[in-house]
Amino acid sequence: MNIAKIHIPYNLTLNIIVSAVVIGLVIYFMLNVNKYKHVDEGFYGGIACGSGNPDCLRTLPEGSQILDALHGVDSADYRELQLILSKLGCLKKDLMSPSGIVEATRYQAFETAHDRINVAEVCGMCLNQTIPSRDLDIVFATWRDRGRILIAKISTDVKLKEEKVVQLEELFNKIWEDVYDISKSRCLKTLSTPSKGDVGSYEPENSKNLRTYDYKYGGLSASGWNTV
Repeated sequence: MNIAKIHIPYNLTLNIIVSAVVIGLVIYFMLNVNKYKHVDEGFYGGIACGSGNPDCLRTLPEGSQILDALHGVDSADYRELQLILSKLGCLKKDLMSPSGIVEATRYQAFETAHDRINVAEVCGMCLNQTIPSRDLDIVFATWRDRGRILIAKISTDVKLKEEKVVQLEELFNKIWEDVYDISKSRCLKTLSTPSKGDVGSYEPENSKNLRTYDYKYGGLSASGWNTV
């Protein structure tokens, strides 16, 4: 019995081999891609701009509640309040992001009415822990005080009831305190996080209640002996 030889064209053989290799790579990729942890560092907390008002809405959803309640008058005061809430939300987003870079805050405009330092610069100093605590306090106090003034003015313009105004003020205070607490824990150096030989200040517990020494020259000396 003669068995006829089957001749397979060379091109067809090559195509079959290539197809098999491609299919094998696709299957391997599909089986192994989920083994690797994927982190969208730049998009922590959603996109910064364009997702709603204020910016960084997902990290500061309470901000939209304030803006919705005051909506009705497209005024400069309303836009400034929106900007303050955007800065609080985007600063929180950048400080909590695992990327450790200035991203969301760099889109926020400087406003002389409520900014002492550009918010992106504040964020950069926070991430490097180089901002003095006094400067951080001033930045946040200015946002807080200006925000309260704007809420009061806009509430009058849209004729909100006093009870509603109080609720908005409490909500704004809650937002402000949340971001301020996060900023203090992230921006300021502590004894547990010294950097290259630079340690944080330390005051012993037993000296905190002592009165200050006010007589450098004359008066009662440090030893308790008075030469006068």
